[in-house]
Amino acid sequence: MRQPPRAHAQPRTTVVHDITLHDDYFWLRERQNPAVHDYIAAENAYADAHISAADRQLLVSELHARLVDNDDSAPIPIGAYAYFMRYQKGQQYPILMRTALSNAQQLSQVVCDLGHEARGKAFLKLGDWAVSPDGNYIALLLDDNGSERFTLHIRRITDGHAMITPVPDLHYGLAWSPDGSVLAFVRPDEAWRPSSVWTWQWQRPASPATCLFFEANELYNVRLDQSGDQRFLIVGSHSSSSSEVWVFDSQHDYTAQCVAPRQPDVEYDIVMVGEQCYMHTNQQAVNFCVQTRALNDTEWQIYIAHRDDTIIEGLDAFQHHLVAWVRRGGLPQVEVYPHDQQPMHCLAFADAAYHVTSMYQQTYHGSVLYLSYATPITPQTVLAYDMQTGVYTTIKQDVVGGTGHNPADYLLERVFVPASDGAQIPLTIVRRHDVVCDGSAPALLIGYGAYGANLSIGFVGERLSLLERGFVIALAHIRGGSEMGREWYLQGKLAHKQHTFDDFISCGEYLIAQQYTTSARMACYGRSAGGLLVGAVVTQRPTLFAAAIALVPFVDILNTILDPTIPLTIPEYEEWGNPNDPAQFQTMWEYSPYDHTSAQTYPAILMTAGFNDPRVQYWEPAKWIAKLRAVAPAGRYYLLTDMIAGHAGKSGRYDALIDRAVEYAFLCDVLAVPLS
Repeated sequence: MRQPPRAHAQPRTTVVHDITLHDDYFWLRERQNPAVHDYIAAENAYADAHISAADRQLLVSELHARLVDNDDSAPIPIGAYAYFMRYQKGQQYPILMRTALSNAQQLSQVVCDLGHEARGKAFLKLGDWAVSPDGNYIALLLDDNGSERFTLHIRRITDGHAMITPVPDLHYGLAWSPDGSVLAFVRPDEAWRPSSVWTWQWQRPASPATCLFFEANELYNVRLDQSGDQRFLIVGSHSSSSSEVWVFDSQHDYTAQCVAPRQPDVEYDIVMVGEQCYMHTNQQAVNFCVQTRALNDTEWQIYIAHRDDTIIEGLDAFQHHLVAWVRRGGLPQVEVYPHDQQPMHCLAFADAAYHVTSMYQQTYHGSVLYLSYATPITPQTVLAYDMQTGVYTTIKQDVVGGTGHNPADYLLERVFVPASDGAQIPLTIVRRHDVVCDGSAPALLIGYGAYGANLSIGFVGERLSLLERGFVIALAHIRGGSEMGREWYLQGKLAHKQHTFDDFISCGEYLIAQQYTTSARMACYGRSAGGLLVGAVVTQRPTLFAAAIALVPFVDILNTILDPTIPLTIPEYEEWGNPNDPAQFQTMWEYSPYDHTSAQTYPAILMTAGFNDPRVQYWEPAKWIAKLRAVAPAGRYYLLTDMIAGHAGKSGRYDALIDRAVEYAFLCDVLAVPLS
């Protein structure tokens, strides 16, 4: 058998606030060093040799069979057309299409063929797209290496003609002026922090872009939005705990107005209905409230009051309605507020656990709300809800290819698990009806727990390959997310970060106590900040799980947070801690997986990296596995680094299945689950 690779140690110590950091593998940061490439290649070869190629191929074929090869996404109206993605058999990337709303018999028109855009490239990501108000042009942000450094293209839709020389090195965010003569976009700084918004009279190529807004504070990221009627550009500058929003009026040469000056620990964002401003804020409202005023007024009025049992997560504005996306009891609901003072009505759903979200585009001048609904056992359904009549219309319900899928074959449960300090942690559990709770089933516990992000409990068709083999799949809604309100997030960050790990451990212990599984048959799974979760948990409780999957894991937290030159690092201070503060540094040091990797028995670990990843640098998992091999050499560890991808892995529709197949082959091997 091929022997595990060993990275050579180059001892390096750093003393920070009287804590000595030992980093024998700091040199793996040298992106251009041939020895780094050799080591990554050796790890890739080792993983390829030990994760069965036959098992991976079987799973790829199985996952592929569940795809509907020729499929159209739900059409969503934008202007005079309905837009949708068309997927075709054998094609890695979809085609953005449209049909005229005024003529249903008219043939669909190609807006952008992403397969054509990807020709000759190993990777392609569509970061954003926006159609000009007259429907004649499309602006695209494309990334061809996973770095999330987007290039702007403007194409004429009728024939795909390139209207501009591509503009490189942009961030997410596009907005057209009402007459289509100006395009706004976001530029990042050298640390790849979105820091400025620019406007460009793109039909005058010699005319330089103009900086509309610049954020100098490195803790803040800039975000570009637009009012539904396209009159106002809305530029938000947000840190993890504070916000400031500026409104620019396109009718008056982009004159600027600050909605409310930034204040410590006050977050807000806004939507506009004409000149009426609706502010979603946590000012004296931990779970957020909504206030309103005319843009040129000074006094705010309460529109939706704060509620202790309900967090307001966001707003959608329509000409005649305001929609509030809220969460109550850990589950999402939708509240519709007519502007004509008619009573609010709430869209609630009956399933034990589900995911509901707004579609990417909404029609501001209409009364129809487009939303996506799914459960862990029910594929996505796109619904059109008429906010005036209260009538739902199903636009499209996804299906599972191959032999099909029957949700009635599965049991969906929602339980609350006592945490070590008494908090009640929501846990979503899925299994086949015929899987009995006698401790014999394999199980996968999934978590995230950071940034206030809620762990999605929608449908993931790929997981059917595990469920059909008798797996119990559990999703832990731990602190650090916002499932149970804003305090749920605050109790899982900074000085309270250990709650995130303790909650996940409690969920694993619950699955064992209730005989869903045993430690010998249970795995844990997390991506990015969820990879930090996995790293911390297997470091603190190495025998709780038999296997662990840490995708692009943020495990070298201190060395990263200490280096302000690494992309996107400084804005992270308010989530994890400022290393210049001794107490905050101490907290991070206490749970840092890389710094506490020691000579103990670890579960089998599969980790991944993207060489061009701007969010979690490739060297974090590379350093972690190198240290694991040095101090706990008896363990079973694999690292796969994709040299042409970024944070999200492979970009193609079919190529993405390869990543899942590797993960599932690893799980089934370690947990002794037959694949056939």
